[in-house]
Amino acid sequence: MYKIGEKINFDINRQESNFDRACESANHMACARFGVDECGHLNNIEGAERCNSSVVVEFVSYRAYGGMGGWTYYYHFQAWVEKNEE
Repeated sequence: MYKIGEKINFDINRQESNFDRACESANHMACARFGVDECGHLNNIEGAERCNSSVVVEFVSYRAYGGMGGWTYYYHFQAWVEKNEE
């Protein structure tokens, strides 16, 4: 169970360079980690309600490694849930 404002770090690794797809994957991963269901409930966040909480995903860094054998692209993200101002 996560708390509101608690940041999680994760990496998206891809074999092709595509920032948009890495961001989409990061959004899906953050929603899965925070337990967002099809109704928008945040099941893994203590005290969060769907009507006043938002999942935030932030891009942090990028690295590409490669050579003759091919390339791997690493995208580092942070995610957290924050309460919306009313």
